[in-house]
Amino acid sequence: METTPPPPLKPERRIFARELRGVTLILTWLPQRGSFNEPEIVHETTELLELIENSQPTKFVLDLSHCDYLGTVILNAVLKLWKRISHRGGQLVLCNVSPMVTQVLRLTKLNTIWPSYGSRDQALNAIGG
Repeated sequence: METTPPPPLKPERRIFARELRGVTLILTWLPQRGSFNEPEIVHETTELLELIENSQPTKFVLDLSHCDYLGTVILNAVLKLWKRISHRGGQLVLCNVSPMVTQVLRLTKLNTIWPSYGSRDQALNAIGG
């Protein structure tokens, strides 16, 4: 029995705005409108994984300018994206990271695999986007 994929998330429930520039996908954390629940995060992660497979971007900038904290569900989602990106020979970089998120990344040692830049332009320049 085939299952149909769930419908896309409504724009007001998205976590990231998406901008594709050639082979570079910019994901911008949207200002939070209440808290996100795990099914929404999983759903959007699945959409992004499919986008990676279907549109073949190889460079990713995760702009966290509106993000004050990353919980484990979001960290796991970004890890899944990074693994898929890395497996395909791509790069993931972060930009506009708050001090609190920087602390979380250091504690989890994720700062050692995800380079972080002070601005979107710096991140794009670093990956050649």
